[in-house]
Amino acid sequence: MRIDIEPLIDEARLGALQWRVLLLCALAAFLDGYDVTAISQAALGMAPEWHVTSGELTWILTAAPIGIAVSALLVAPLGDYVGRRAVLLGSFLVVGFTTLMAATTHGGEPAGLWRVLTFHSLLGPKLVAAGGNQLLVWRFLTGLGLGASLPNALALGAEYAPKNHRTAMVALLACAISLGSFSSGQLAPFLSQHGGWRAIFWAGGAVALTAFLPLLALPESPRFLVARGVDPARISQLLTRLGGSYRPSPDDRFALQEGVAKRMPIGQLLEGNLLPATLLLWVVFFLNLGMLYLVSTWLPSLLHEIGLPIAQSQRTSSLFQLGGVGYGLVLAALMSFVGPYRLLIVSYTLAALALLVLSSHPSGALLVIAVLVVGGINGAQVALNALSASLYPTSARASGVGWALGVGRFGAILGPLIVGTLMTQGATAAHLLRISAVPTLACAAAVALLWAAVDRTTSAVPAPTTSP
Repeated sequence: MRIDIEPLIDEARLGALQWRVLLLCALAAFLDGYDVTAISQAALGMAPEWHVTSGELTWILTAAPIGIAVSALLVAPLGDYVGRRAVLLGSFLVVGFTTLMAATTHGGEPAGLWRVLTFHSLLGPKLVAAGGNQLLVWRFLTGLGLGASLPNALALGAEYAPKNHRTAMVALLACAISLGSFSSGQLAPFLSQHGGWRAIFWAGGAVALTAFLPLLALPESPRFLVARGVDPARISQLLTRLGGSYRPSPDDRFALQEGVAKRMPIGQLLEGNLLPATLLLWVVFFLNLGMLYLVSTWLPSLLHEIGLPIAQSQRTSSLFQLGGVGYGLVLAALMSFVGPYRLLIVSYTLAALALLVLSSHPSGALLVIAVLVVGGINGAQVALNALSASLYPTSARASGVGWALGVGRFGAILGPLIVGTLMTQGATAAHLLRISAVPTLACAAAVALLWAAVDRTTSAVPAPTTSP
């Protein structure tokens, strides 16, 4: 009997299998968040040890975002071909190994392979001699792993979630990004005190490799298995474990209501009703990730410039991530009722106002509140990740999420680079924080346009060309 699996997944209760997938995918999101903040926290100890300014570390701080952008565009879409699970497992090994290797960075004259892979024109002789060349390469390779892991984790989580809970579940999954960043900021002072800035990378690499073992228990997406024509018996076993109404039969054959696409997944993103929504989604991702990485990368240094000691700068800047967790949880709870667009517009507007407050050098409770509210930028990414994972059909979901994140990572590269350049030219922290309010308000405007584009269509997802 031919069975459409989508109603079976959508009508299933939230059981042990769905929660297992959610929690394991959240490990990937947690690691992404830890890494975003780890390099900025490490830079506070790195700069004085290497006798350079924070601005001179700009290329080292943006090496991982460059790798993430490349991987999100080119490697993450492999999840639509070889499976979300395989790409996720492989990327975790890459992240764990390269993060540990970043902790082994040492100074001295480059030798062997490092003599070939030198970036004097970007880093300058002082940083190359200190070992910055090695760190830049390892950070780029870490980015390649992270760029493939998060899109496939979000895609896998979305494909196990029942329809009525999908947006909220993916949003909860994405909250782990902010939780990872917050953990990094809170642990950084302790790790730095006992092992220097390298200990931050030792801890991150150990977490990644340890997390690989439970990830082996992660099942593949049943939607993906049907799309790739896998043995029906394997699909039947997964559907039985979902806890829904399905009762297996040896004659069962499975299908997807959306069909199996013949076209390349990337081509599906830019066809029919989905074209304007995809382009506007890319704009929002570009602006939001640009701001997220800008704040995550430079907030500890900017707070230190305002006058806070290094340890206090690290802990206070981590409140940006805690605010992201809080916003993310609120957005996850309200999106099903209010819709993501109104919430995103409010979040961006409040974050822009909080950046202006920070530019006035507040102290005490006002400083804490302002940093927490700026966390709305971080929390907004939670809603955007959930939105992108729900926007695309199974045949293009990893590609859709990957390309949105990939385009966004170019913003993540440019944002910190622009601020780093302005810092080297003498821009003050107050000036930079005021400037940052402008792209934050632009995010709110872009979301309003995306909302209008989606509302102009009866369905954001076009029916792909199906095989007979």
